[in-house]
Amino acid sequence: MARRSRTSIPEEDTELNMTPMLDVVFILLIFFIVTSVFVKTPGIDPFQPEASLDKQWKPSILIAVNAQNEIWIDKRPYSVEEIRPIVKSILDESPKAEAIIKADKDAEVGTVMSVQELMQDLGVNTRVGTE
Repeated sequence: MARRSRTSIPEEDTELNMTPMLDVVFILLIFFIVTSVFVKTPGIDPFQPEASLDKQWKPSILIAVNAQNEIWIDKRPYSVEEIRPIVKSILDESPKAEAIIKADKDAEVGTVMSVQELMQDLGVNTRVGTE
């Protein structure tokens, strides 16, 4: 019987292919960015009236009404007639959005009520914030 000799084969440097791992990381990153809910800030911080009972609430839409009765959404002022398409576009991004209206203590009640009625017409759970 012929005996085979075992020869050693030189080891080659092995490299890990990182491409599939990077693909998975980027897909996860895109998934979390797309599914996250961003809070729309009003752009101003009105002086609010005081309340006797204050409960914590985390809305995703913040609307502010200042003393000049300007309605601020996402750092831009609007009138009551202009906010319906703005709120609809926010609802398209996040259908289960809840809203809070922060009104200055010197703002007209009629303006705040108009905003609240509009939000109710659109089916948004809305509260009026106080200090």
